[in-house]
Amino acid sequence: GDITCVSTGGSITIDAIPTAPTAPTVASIVQPTCAVQSGTIVFTSQAGVEYSIDGVNFQASETFAGLAPNTYTLTVRSTTDNTCTTDAASTVTIDAVPTAPAAPVASVTVQPTCAVPNGTIEFTSQVGVEYSIDGGATYQAGTTFASLTPGSYDLAVRSTTDNTCETISGSLTIDAVPNAPTID
Repeated sequence: GDITCVSTGGSITIDAIPTAPTAPTVASIVQPTCAVQSGTIVFTSQAGVEYSIDGVNFQASETFAGLAPNTYTLTVRSTTDNTCTTDAASTVTIDAVPTAPAAPVASVTVQPTCAVPNGTIEFTSQVGVEYSIDGGATYQAGTTFASLTPGSYDLAVRSTTDNTCETISGSLTIDAVPNAPTID
């Protein structure tokens, strides 16, 4: 007779299609300054994903530091199925490194007289800066520093949008008050 072999082995299960991760979002962006000339992008943390800013190189950390000015595409991929990736809805731009202001110049220096025993320093106006005559220790919005006692003053300017962008130039001297003539 005929021999029939029948196997009733275990069943095979096909898993559900994996779902792609949630679209990545930005927790924070730090733009370059004069002091730190690179940017940082921090993703909002998600469970079970790796992070990328170029869609090619992935890492476990949400933080990407030391970034050059450029436009970056944020991507996450599943750690259990690296074919499951999701891009952010929009790109992130790291801005150009700001430039320091032009060296400050005094347009007017008024020396003390017998009638007015103090001096005045007035800066040539620049856009987007504040002014200092003590080498950058204290700043003010106005260009004029009046009622100055005799001495040496160090001129400085710094950006009003990035206070790490500072330019210090030379010193100016307010002379001593002249002596009145003597009468014999």
